[in-house]
Amino acid sequence: QNQTASQSEHYQQQSIMSSRIYYAILCCIWMDGLVTTDAFMASRQAAVPRITLDEFLAAPVADKPIIIRDIVSPEDIESLADDLLSTLGKEQIQMQHKIKDNDGKTITEIYDVSMFESVEYMMDSEHDDSFFAFVEGLLPSSTTTKLHKKLTDIREAPYPQQEDWFDYFPENIRPSDAIILAGEGAVSTLHRDPFEWTGTSLCLEGVKIWRFIPTPATADGGVAKVDKELQSYRLDSIAWEQEENQQSVPLVLSAGWQSDMTLYDSIDEDFPTAFEWASMEEENNTVFRNEIISQGSDSSRLRPSSVASDALKSIDETTPFVTATQFAGDLLLIPAHCWHQTYAPVPSIAVASQRCGISDGAKVVQHVIDLTTNDRTIPDILQQREYKEEGIGKQVVADLLDFAIDRSTV
Repeated sequence: QNQTASQSEHYQQQSIMSSRIYYAILCCIWMDGLVTTDAFMASRQAAVPRITLDEFLAAPVADKPIIIRDIVSPEDIESLADDLLSTLGKEQIQMQHKIKDNDGKTITEIYDVSMFESVEYMMDSEHDDSFFAFVEGLLPSSTTTKLHKKLTDIREAPYPQQEDWFDYFPENIRPSDAIILAGEGAVSTLHRDPFEWTGTSLCLEGVKIWRFIPTPATADGGVAKVDKELQSYRLDSIAWEQEENQQSVPLVLSAGWQSDMTLYDSIDEDFPTAFEWASMEEENNTVFRNEIISQGSDSSRLRPSSVASDALKSIDETTPFVTATQFAGDLLLIPAHCWHQTYAPVPSIAVASQRCGISDGAKVVQHVIDLTTNDRTIPDILQQREYKEEGIGKQVVADLLDFAIDRSTV
């Protein structure tokens, strides 16, 4: 894109103005309840709970997805979105353009654009011709220190006075935050997260539909059954470069799980467009709220692929997936072992992050051990099935890295 400086500036300003006008309609969406529809048994309802921060602190939830609604005010969440775009708007990112042809084949193109320009692409997105970006490496950075602290404080609000064990990881293998930009119709991969951490998503703009596949009880096969039925494969996420025989050899410390199936293969022709959703909300907020929740959770409106439907029935015919609708200002918490996929009915901006503490520390430790099996003796502290005391994280991480990595290369 060969533009002059003045043309580029005009284009960026136009992008911001377009997104601000559109999102001014969407950012005031705040809902009190969540209802979802089971894909195969319409009489049974499945929902991700929506609770306040105070309710979560009074009764923490660690083993299922949960939305903490209104964790920050509408004014503050809009300010954060503005800060993110103004601070990082000129940064170059890679945006995926996915086009589905009449035969159902998807072609993916990659564009190098600025974050400002990506917003304009998002506004032109639709279900079978969508734009999506998963941007890592910008949070944190030297230019985003204040913004990153604000975002971290929000993410950590449900965990007061609790360690985040990732703080003790060396910076070059510490998981980073990701900025997720999704235009209408954009779909993430169907996956479960690496490290088996607690994942978080803070929605800054727009609306996101999430579908989670419940993990069967251990006696019924547990998450391994889901992995198998979804025909999953592993993707390395973090590796440590160490020297062996004077050569650099990557030691994989973390790997996620991914499936090529999709829970959003096709939609009804009369499923509302992003601008129809916006018009509906402007006319009647209650109708809009009810409709986007209802249609987003209806598998006859947003249809899984046939192979995914078969897999879901094999996993759990009664409750194949649970749906959540996330609005600007909502913080979503995602436990380990939880398969999920997102869909964007309207353009959205979110920040994905992760944490590890005493509630999920044992899972993270075992994850690394499983990937880095060696001849060393596993320390007793790493063999615990659970950790109960705050303050132990620094020692656990130190012993874990000593076990997994040749520390002479650190």
